[in-house]
Amino acid sequence: MVSVRKRGKVYEYRIEIASIDGTRKWLTKSGFKTKQEALHEGALAYNEYYYYGKKNKNRDMSFADYLDYWIDNYCNFNLKYATIVTYLNIIKVHLKPKLGMYKLSQLDSELIQNFINQLYVDHKFSKCYLKGILKTIKGALKYACYDVNYINHNPAEHVHIPRYEVVTGDPVHIYTQEEIERILDRFKDTPYIYYSFLTAYYTGLRVSEVYGLTWNNIDFENKTLTVDKNIIRKNKDGLPKRYNIANQEEL
Repeated sequence: MVSVRKRGKVYEYRIEIASIDGTRKWLTKSGFKTKQEALHEGALAYNEYYYYGKKNKNRDMSFADYLDYWIDNYCNFNLKYATIVTYLNIIKVHLKPKLGMYKLSQLDSELIQNFINQLYVDHKFSKCYLKGILKTIKGALKYACYDVNYINHNPAEHVHIPRYEVVTGDPVHIYTQEEIERILDRFKDTPYIYYSFLTAYYTGLRVSEVYGLTWNNIDFENKTLTVDKNIIRKNKDGLPKRYNIANQEEL
């Protein structure tokens, strides 16, 4: 339990915590003007210690500010450039406008589930895209919970996307030969686009993989390509550059 005592002109709360080598230990904090204030803060500290085992740091940080922190301190060091760009786009277009004003500690499963449901109702996003939005939220809050201890649990863990009807047929567009010829004709005088597109067409490589090819990746004798790198844009510190997706401007 929380005990309060007066020390001089201020009050102090005290909570007994785990013993060390058989010696009783206490968590204390002083400087409160009233006994009621000390009891209130002591109760908060008691709950944090006994029910969660860790402190809630940065409880007043907005979700918008936290997302910037997550990008700068985790994503830029651990994820591929293309993934970071995707996350930045989702954060700017969807997360900050609808959830960014909430404190990180205010987010709960109901709030996030309602947000996902409303996106489904309002925009009819594809299942894949909606999964990407939820994946961004889950990843950000997982880091907040398990890596930096900003929150005591991940409220997005049990959030799910709405049920989608099974799509019959292949929704992916397959270019016809006529369309391929039109594209090649359009860029016939721009070699770096023409041959890059031609390479992607015959190999199925991504754009970043095509532009990452060097001569040593090509085996002319066996007529094979080896893909062992791709192209990313980095800043002067060697980290992926962040972009405003809508305006294609570097941040």
